[in-house]
Amino acid sequence: MKILDIVHSFHDGKNRVSRGLCRVRSFVGQSGTTVLLTDLGDKNDGQSVTNAVETVIDSLLRQGLVLEPAIFIEHYERDTPLSDTFDRITLHPKTDWSKLSRDEALAMLGCDPTELDDRSVLNRRIVEQADSLRFQRNPFVDSRFTDSNEVIARKLKINAGMISKSSIETLIQSGAGEQEIQRLLKTDLSIFGEAYAKPDDEYICFSEYPVADGSVDFVVFTGRSRMDIVLIEVKGSEFNLINSNHYKEFNHKVLEAAGQIRTRLGVIYRSLDSFRKEAHQIRARAEKGEKIHNALLGPYFKLHVDPDKDINIRTVVIGGRTQNDLEESAKRQDYESRFTPPIRIESWDTWLRRLQRA
Repeated sequence: MKILDIVHSFHDGKNRVSRGLCRVRSFVGQSGTTVLLTDLGDKNDGQSVTNAVETVIDSLLRQGLVLEPAIFIEHYERDTPLSDTFDRITLHPKTDWSKLSRDEALAMLGCDPTELDDRSVLNRRIVEQADSLRFQRNPFVDSRFTDSNEVIARKLKINAGMISKSSIETLIQSGAGEQEIQRLLKTDLSIFGEAYAKPDDEYICFSEYPVADGSVDFVVFTGRSRMDIVLIEVKGSEFNLINSNHYKEFNHKVLEAAGQIRTRLGVIYRSLDSFRKEAHQIRARAEKGEKIHNALLGPYFKLHVDPDKDINIRTVVIGGRTQNDLEESAKRQDYESRFTPPIRIESWDTWLRRLQRA
């Protein structure tokens, strides 16, 4: 017979630092009292049942919620009830775990199988109890991590200077040329950080970035540990990405941009180590606040990258308008597969889908 089914809040009785939540069910049968300690997963705001089992049991006994003698079973709910795990806990002379099958656990508890089928995360009463205890301890327990004041101020400054997605769409739909589009995008380089930075908001964006005897329209530095460098060439929107004739080739302006990228890549890979070192020198100067190559720092100011590790180089060409998504997708994939490293082709229509801003 079940006599107890609660969410139990436990802590270290000595310093009250180690704490957590678990579901406690107590059953009384012919063999005495058996207690099921169920870990609450994401609803547990502290130690797991395994790591705190001595604390949990001591707390239950001290509060009189469980009376000795009693058998304790540790329980973890999995994706399906039949996959749950059970361990009998022995505290003396030392803490020990003995695996139990589901049938063995049911026999010791003396309960119906439906009792173990009752998922704690789907039990409204249990969830409400757990949330009540969690919010008492921390009213913002489920809130997103709060950035530093410096990062928040930086985000607000970047947001204040953002150009809207609709303003870009209007320009694209008007059939604007390359220079007109570039003029707008240069006023807010954060748009390229939004499109290509991973992790989000960790980027440095540049325009007219010099490579060999020329320059790349836009460049993004991002990544963790190994720095990702994204080289971006931009063309206008006054043409279709794929020609309408029976050859169905990319427009010559897109192919011209891709050719420029390939030329730059040839120079880079012939002196890759020198390019890597120079890129990290430029990164360091930008992180110190220098407006080198029109640098725009993301909200976190500095990238968590290692200057001694290899870099990843990615390339993108953006230009033209989409007429047939399916046809163009196949064409882009085929084109990318022909080059190492691959050159990604985007129409302005597909590129705009990357943007999250309003």
